[in-house]
Amino acid sequence: MVDHTAIGSAVVARIQATPATVLRDSKSITSTDMEWMHLTLHHRGRVTVTQGDRTSALKPGELFACDNTQPYRIIGGGPSDMTVLCLPRSSLGRYADAISRRTALPISSQGGTGRLLSHTLSALEDDLPGQEVARSHLADALTALLLATFADTTPERASVASALVDRIRVYTLASLGDPLLKAEQVARQHHISVRHLHALFRGADLTFAAWVRHERLLRIRRDLLNPAFAGRSTAAIAARWGIVDPKHLSRALKHEFGETVSDLRRAQKAG
Repeated sequence: MVDHTAIGSAVVARIQATPATVLRDSKSITSTDMEWMHLTLHHRGRVTVTQGDRTSALKPGELFACDNTQPYRIIGGGPSDMTVLCLPRSSLGRYADAISRRTALPISSQGGTGRLLSHTLSALEDDLPGQEVARSHLADALTALLLATFADTTPERASVASALVDRIRVYTLASLGDPLLKAEQVARQHHISVRHLHALFRGADLTFAAWVRHERLLRIRRDLLNPAFAGRSTAAIAARWGIVDPKHLSRALKHEFGETVSDLRRAQKAG
């Protein structure tokens, strides 16, 4: 049984299945396929996933990712129950490739952003917002959580550091519209030094500054594609997310997502 719902640009599916094998091989991948990154929360059953040179036997409560632009195999050895978050690969920008290199590996949901993402996915069926605007913001939050989960602390770091990073991410996401948002402000708000802030993000796929930049560009891209903002200028949309000088915006979007402002405006009119 598969139940699915759209949340902005994302899709969330609850899959309850009998023993089965899901195989996506190179023959079934075409250039016209929608490119998705799948993040799965495994609730129940025996599941083994393979992608690239990585194979893992998943335990209930663990998360794992699959990239549908590459072959993969999921084997359910018995009745299974999973929640799958599907995000457009384009929404992850250049970080999609970094995540793709870490697919088919178990991610703990016992702490840090893994736990936060797990709780969010588990609650979606009961607490999904009805309004489209709210769903778009929820899709942004889910994308941010996915990136945060893969950029989260290494096993050697303390859980206290993980909790602090989570608080920093939540505060920063809520402040993206502030053009004065800087590392100094975020550090001061959390009673740490700027050096400590940067150290918390060291070793992640994206630095603090790069993560903030990506989150802002992600929201600007979403608004440029939204028909509700068709009459709003690019400068106004950029200012909404804290970028007050948009002269390099088109180049930044091209670098991050492979699309310029003009490309996105044309796609909005066509869609």
